[in-house]
Amino acid sequence: MTKIIVLFGQPKDPKLFDEQYWKDHVPMAKAMPGLKKYTVNKVVGAPRGEPAYYQVVELEFENMDSLKKALESPAGRESGRHGVKIATGGITFLYAESRDAMP
Repeated sequence: MTKIIVLFGQPKDPKLFDEQYWKDHVPMAKAMPGLKKYTVNKVVGAPRGEPAYYQVVELEFENMDSLKKALESPAGRESGRHGVKIATGGITFLYAESRDAMP
């Protein structure tokens, strides 16, 4: 499987970010063609100090071709623009190939 991993930095207004993310952003992202799984991980702590990230999101696709098609789709472009807009604490996008380490 191939994933888009999105790292959201600490937002200036966490309550507003959560509202915009769940109300507006999630429906946009879910409309991307080929999306197999969508996981939102809310960061609750770090080993030392404040965590650098507020939220880590994983969007899973069958392969890199389907990921690319999703990004090029109207829903993918809209979702990307909206994510950047609401990410007042910064945003990082990563592409990854995943493999289960536990049988």
